[in-house]
Amino acid sequence: MGDCCEIHQEEPPKQKKEKIEKKPREEERKESSKKQDQNRINALQMLETIPAGDWTRAVEVASTLEQRGSDRELCRSAAKAAERICCQERGLDALTEQGAVQSLLQAWQTHRNDTSMSVHTHNVVARFWERASGDDQWICLPAQLGVAKVLLSAQSEWLAEGHRTAVKLHEKGHKTAAMELYRLCIEQLTKEHGADSQCTLQAQNNLAVLLEECQQFQEAEKLHTEVCKQMEAKFGAEHGDVTSSKFNLAALKAKLGHLAESESIYRQVLEVRERTLGPQHSNTLRAKANLADIIRRQNRLEEAEGMLKNLVDQAHVSFGRDDPTTLKARCQLAHVLAGLGDEARNRQAEAQLREVVSRREQKLGPSHPETLTALGRLAFVLEGSNPREAEQLNEQIWQRLDSLAPAEKRRARARSGGFVLGLAELGEPEREEALLRQVVERRSATLGATHPDTLAARAELAAVLSRKDGEEAKAESLALRREVANLSETCLGLEHVETLAAKAALAGAILRSLGPDANPVDVKAAKAEAEELHLKATGRFKAAQAAVPLPCATAMPISPQSPSYPQALSPTGSKIAAAPRI
Repeated sequence: MGDCCEIHQEEPPKQKKEKIEKKPREEERKESSKKQDQNRINALQMLETIPAGDWTRAVEVASTLEQRGSDRELCRSAAKAAERICCQERGLDALTEQGAVQSLLQAWQTHRNDTSMSVHTHNVVARFWERASGDDQWICLPAQLGVAKVLLSAQSEWLAEGHRTAVKLHEKGHKTAAMELYRLCIEQLTKEHGADSQCTLQAQNNLAVLLEECQQFQEAEKLHTEVCKQMEAKFGAEHGDVTSSKFNLAALKAKLGHLAESESIYRQVLEVRERTLGPQHSNTLRAKANLADIIRRQNRLEEAEGMLKNLVDQAHVSFGRDDPTTLKARCQLAHVLAGLGDEARNRQAEAQLREVVSRREQKLGPSHPETLTALGRLAFVLEGSNPREAEQLNEQIWQRLDSLAPAEKRRARARSGGFVLGLAELGEPEREEALLRQVVERRSATLGATHPDTLAARAELAAVLSRKDGEEAKAESLALRREVANLSETCLGLEHVETLAAKAALAGAILRSLGPDANPVDVKAAKAEAEELHLKATGRFKAAQAAVPLPCATAMPISPQSPSYPQALSPTGSKIAAAPRI
């Protein structure tokens, strides 16, 4: 019986697991929220206490904007702090280098409807463009260019401001910075408004003018031609921007020596401007002046004379005797009259130039580049009839240039000395020549043949020899002049006053070397060479007065300086279009 019964054994009861009490998640969230609120309050207090110009706090502003970009109040305080920091240049530098400006723009785009933040952001951006327009080396730094790219793509207003800044840099001769900004603006303008929009074409026109000034003629010609075609197709042949663009292309063609093409384009511009602006308008007269110069360069002097006489009369009636347009036209007329060669016209040319010099001295001052240019042309005209006065006028020019030029561009002061000058006054040319030869020999031995003092002594010796009778002395004088001009350009630079004086003296020596029985072909070639030398010298009067820019390791190379003017003719006749409001 026991075998058929099953005994049921009761299992021991299971032990209940003790529940581990955990903190409610709700309490954790509250604690975390309190911590975050306290951090936020601390960040707000930190931003509010940043003093004006404290560039060391730029990193904190950048960090706040980057990490808390979604917090409107914090971003507003950061924008306000950034505005205070950038009131000084070092502060703007720090904000730019830390990437705070880019972060500020991102935050502003997130909170565009916050009026206060928009005001602070726009003030920071305005400070950036103000600095960029006045400091060409600063805007060429990598961090600053990075900010410029972001700004140009952020808002149309800032894109227009970038173009205006490029124009300002261009006007001031900061070519590398201007070129970089023009290219950035053109890229963005093309994206936003199209390749054939007026603002894009204006920026391309400005870039083409700058390329021309930087001697990048091939790219400049290509761009000018493209702009002309697109503008004429879009606006028609009589639009002001179209004629300005054609004007620039004609000026470049003339510079490249394509005179027939240049003349054809100038005639188109003149015809349209006479019809749309009137024959007395300043832009019409500019086109006529440039056309007359192209005709002169093609040796059609009688035609150029008639056109310039008419131009002088029109300018006189429209603008008055002392207006720059009138005086420039009179200089051009004198140039043509002197080229015609007869005695009566030479006297007319001399009279015109003397009056231009007098009026420019009164209006602009005795050392203004335009005054010196007219004085140089007068000296050039007098080389044939009164070489002694020509020499004196040239010396006046170099003295005036020396008074304004920076020290590194002035002529050597170590001249031959009062004793040699005394011999000249006493009429002892032989002893004067002998002493000068000794001076040249000693300076060559002790200082070197290319030293400025040696070159000055050789130039004086050439002047003494030029006053002697005999072909041998004149030939030696001319050879010395050539050598001094070449060495001065190589060793001292194109814009050194000694180089300019040497070129002008060589031009005069070439003209004086022409005898009455000289071959007409040789005479023509000699006059062309002298004219070219004279223009090279007078064309650099303004550059000679400018200080040499200091090199900057962090900036891009700066091209040789050559100024341009908005809404007016540059020295090449080109016109820069002012940046439009977009």
